Amino acid sequence: MLRRVNFYSICFAFGLSVLLILAGSRYTDNANNRPYPESRRNIRNFFRIEDGEELFPQPIPTNPYDGSPNIDKILEKTRGKIKLELSNYNLTHSGAKKLENLLLESGGKPLRSVIISTWRSGTTFLGDILNAVPGNFYHYEPFLSYEIIQIRGPPQADKALSTIKGMLNCDFKDMEDYFTYGKSHWHQFSHNTRLWDHCKYKKELCFDAEFTSRFCRLFPFQSMKIVRLRLRLVRDILEDHELNVKVVLLIRDPRGVMQSRQHRGFCQPAPDCWQPELLCADMISDYVAAGRLQQQYPNRLMVLRYEELALEPTTTTLRLFKFLGLSLTPAVDEFLHSHTNIEVAGVSSTFRVSREVPFRWKSVLDYDYVEEIQMACKEAMELWGYRMAYNKSHMVSKEFYPLERYSITQ
Repeated sequence: MLRRVNFYSICFAFGLSVLLILAGSRYTDNANNRPYPESRRNIRNFFRIEDGEELFPQPIPTNPYDGSPNIDKILEKTRGKIKLELSNYNLTHSGAKKLENLLLESGGKPLRSVIISTWRSGTTFLGDILNAVPGNFYHYEPFLSYEIIQIRGPPQADKALSTIKGMLNCDFKDMEDYFTYGKSHWHQFSHNTRLWDHCKYKKELCFDAEFTSRFCRLFPFQSMKIVRLRLRLVRDILEDHELNVKVVLLIRDPRGVMQSRQHRGFCQPAPDCWQPELLCADMISDYVAAGRLQQQYPNRLMVLRYEELALEPTTTTLRLFKFLGLSLTPAVDEFLHSHTNIEVAGVSSTFRVSREVPFRWKSVLDYDYVEEIQMACKEAMELWGYRMAYNKSHMVSKEFYPLERYSITQ
């Protein structure tokens, strides 16, 4: 009997030891592989689709608080956070003597910038660079609800321009279409990381026009990116001296644009997105508009080619920030370092080995398709400084460098 008891005791002790070892190993693995909060945010962001649904939609955020949030408390905490983050910020380039001079809430005038481009041209990357600046309020794609079309004139242009002005003035009233669309398309809000920090817990805040307006007025910097509006229409914005907006036109090689759209299956069957003829007609229109607007507003419009930004991100960002009146910060340095040296999969991931992206089309696209694009885009490519590939061997050769100098003339 005693022998049997000893046998069961040994078996029990052995089993308990195995369970403890397995539990400890599992805990250690989880601890070693547990992402930091910011990493978790980035991982979720990898699967966002630019201008579309999330690849793996996240559940609707829930409010962890009891009852309604205290709006005044949120605003007060945000004021304090902005002041703390900008306590060592160099205001010299902005032309402001103190932070309050840049706050709408204090009767000041924020630094405002608008990126104009088209789909799959690098706007998400450029927009996130600007949003890395502390104290920035990011108006992400205000025309998502328009679906896959280009706004080139009436009837959409008047409403679109009114929306832009309203947002840059932090006035979100009468924007029912914008908020209604956002209720079922959370990425419209989530790119605005400072707003989303509150909306992800209380979803109603994101489509509360009064809260969004008051929250927006706390920020000294505003940025907006638009891929559905052609450059000539922003004249109306540039003429508004109260807004004092600076515009950045982002251009990309049409072969790279079409390769990216094709690779992602991005916008079939929308003609404005899959026909190279329409893409390059817009590039010609933007070139003409850039010449005229730079003559009229020489300090308010800057043109960037995506390839320059990808190949020399730090140098190009310094030039961009000087134009916009912004100062480079450690947060921007960290963003550039982390997003240009590693590749992370995802439809709109901005983590790329940036120097490898601009000319990827050379090794990916079939030459017959490249030739089709070049035939439709010959004039646009000449204007914007993109060299033609003459045959397949020329296209894939290391000696073929697609960029050349260009100049904008009226």
